[in-house]
Amino acid sequence: MARKIWESVDPARLFARPRLIIGSEHSKAVFVSAEVIRVDFVQDAFQCWEFPGGYSDIVELSEAEFREHARLDRPAQMTKREQPTPVGDLLVSFVQLQMRGGCPQFAMVEIPVKLPAESQSFMQFMLSKGSVHMRLRGGGIGVVNLANLVAYAVYPGVAQIPADAWLAEPVRLSRSECKHWFYG
Repeated sequence: MARKIWESVDPARLFARPRLIIGSEHSKAVFVSAEVIRVDFVQDAFQCWEFPGGYSDIVELSEAEFREHARLDRPAQMTKREQPTPVGDLLVSFVQLQMRGGCPQFAMVEIPVKLPAESQSFMQFMLSKGSVHMRLRGGGIGVVNLANLVAYAVYPGVAQIPADAWLAEPVRLSRSECKHWFYG
């Protein structure tokens, strides 16, 4: 049964249906697809789908792993956005996805470096309102509904930023203070 479900799933179109229905021996649950943040397939036996947009790998991280790899607690050691990486080389970035409802998702993304003219393709993809899948830390695959993406941050970001971008550094607040992102 699990294999049949797995083979019928197209991660790029998972949230395109008006509803997701999950039935078990004793119950039926119906979800409005547009409101779902993420669906996890916790089955190690199945091969991960090919990643979209030329991505080599996308892996879920815990918040602690994200903070460590992005060096958020050691700003002097953070990789600068302007450091050039040759076109075609793999760029490893650490991404925080802030989802509707305040539930952040964290991931490590590997992608070949593109030409400057193509460098905004990541931003366009993230704002596409489609979906993206990632390998889960504990095994399996998670599919994230980008229609519920409110904001994202990438460490390090690409050297080129849009002309209308504001230049500012993030200010960290504790979770008890606020769930919003502030820049100073």
